[in-house]
Amino acid sequence: MDGILYATLIGAVVGAFGTGIGAILTYFIKVNGKRIPAVLMGLSGGIMLAIVLFDMLPEAVESADWLLTVIWFAVGAFAVFLVNKILPHHDVQTSDDTELIHELNEKRMVRSGLLLAVGIAVHNLPEGLALGSGVVSEWSFGIGLAALLFVHNIPEGMGLAIPLKLGGVKYGKIFLIALLAALPMAVGALLGALIGTISPVFLGGSIAFGGGAMLYLTFSELLPQAAGLSKSWHTWAAVAAGIVIGGVLVVLI
Repeated sequence: MDGILYATLIGAVVGAFGTGIGAILTYFIKVNGKRIPAVLMGLSGGIMLAIVLFDMLPEAVESADWLLTVIWFAVGAFAVFLVNKILPHHDVQTSDDTELIHELNEKRMVRSGLLLAVGIAVHNLPEGLALGSGVVSEWSFGIGLAALLFVHNIPEGMGLAIPLKLGGVKYGKIFLIALLAALPMAVGALLGALIGTISPVFLGGSIAFGGGAMLYLTFSELLPQAAGLSKSWHTWAAVAAGIVIGGVLVVLI
């Protein structure tokens, strides 16, 4: 019982602190004009691309195989596509009212941030499963994995917080959303500790599903919004910087 409790607590701490610190970092970013929001959205999109392509995709393939990974990536992307169609949204190009366009852009950013939070939550569940099973099977391995996941969650927290910040969401709510996105890691750690051994195919499919959802959001929401705010080279330099930052973190952890 102690091992199960410890695994759950470790999962909760790793998820909450990692994602929470990432969200907190965005508090110190000042937003003025259009260029800085465009750069921030580009940075967020680049970070998400790096996490999906350099971390989640290889991890899914390692646990399952290429065919299952591609299938579940597609399922994840299609699921978010359906959710995005169901949620209320407006075409900002259909109005000449500058104030209205600004308001609709903010709403779209908030929707993007919330959908990213859902994608991250889906991703955190299988990571929690691996963490919980690792802690109860081999303590040193589980603690090492917890440290890696902690660092890994920081850019995810930044990625979901930036669109919410640009959408005008109050900072207390941003932090709460980040914590809620991290919660499935604790749930996964509890289940992983209870079950002990998790099917690699299940883990791979779950990770691929979350990766597909996040990849779709990056290309359908984050990058188009960044380009819509500013098409200058600064935006695309920010995307490249985000990919580099995310890639470096993936390599380091």
